[in-house]
Amino acid sequence: MASKLIVAGVLALDDLKTPHGSGKGVVGGAGIYSSVASSLFTETALVAAIGYDFPVDFINKIESKGIDIKSVRKLEYPTFHWSGEYKGDMAQAITHETDFQINDHYDWEIEKEHRMVRSLLLCNNDPNIQKRVLEQMDAEIIAMDTMNLWIDIAKETLNNVVSQVDILFINDAEAQLYSNSENQDEAAQRLLGKGPRYVIIKKGEHGASLYTEDSVSHLPAFAVKKFVDPTGAGDSFAGATMGYLTNVEALDKDSLIVAMNYGAAVASITVEGFGTARIMDLSKPEVEERFQKLSGGPGRI
Repeated sequence: MASKLIVAGVLALDDLKTPHGSGKGVVGGAGIYSSVASSLFTETALVAAIGYDFPVDFINKIESKGIDIKSVRKLEYPTFHWSGEYKGDMAQAITHETDFQINDHYDWEIEKEHRMVRSLLLCNNDPNIQKRVLEQMDAEIIAMDTMNLWIDIAKETLNNVVSQVDILFINDAEAQLYSNSENQDEAAQRLLGKGPRYVIIKKGEHGASLYTEDSVSHLPAFAVKKFVDPTGAGDSFAGATMGYLTNVEALDKDSLIVAMNYGAAVASITVEGFGTARIMDLSKPEVEERFQKLSGGPGRI
């Protein structure tokens, strides 16, 4: 079956430490979290590069979930590497080292069969790469994520990409940085002024807020009893949100609210395991159970 959603995002091997565990060469990256989350809801294809050191068995696991990996390239360079840790309440990651040399040898070429789709999710990445992917695609719904690094060093290109998307995912601190405003509502309106139809501000344990030009909706997070590792929570949130939206008849505020509740349900499961442990074991019934609780009343991570 042809893919309906393309997820373009990094695959990584991380050295990760949290108050609950640590590991070296832990499989991660936005591409994995987002595509696995979206695959619960729609036919998904992944665009990414892996190095010679990426475990083949993990690629097989991704494919076994029905994710199309024809646009995943294996190169004879080290896989993207991130080394960092979370301390205390784990609200912010502390980065120690990154190695992104593989991107110097990867052109983010997309298979022709993947270029015309219902939806495209540009995971957090260098906006020059996001622009390269976007130029190859014909998609009805386009969403993207970003981070403080790109806001600091590639703002002009970032602005160009943001102006072409329907949905911007961004966390609260990055929204303030990008908009140059400490007030969330004002920040969101300034970001809407850059071109997207919708801005979704992620707030971790405080849920997420959906902004349009004339409305705001604050949605809760799900109450998690065992918070182990925040890695990938935002990516799985975006992936599940876009997976659901890919099959809706019309993109509007109401469909986005439903989608974001599914995203919150998936994110709450992701953080209960170290690395990708929990998201790789996701089941639709447990997501549906948490979604029903979120739809029926407030919850918090």
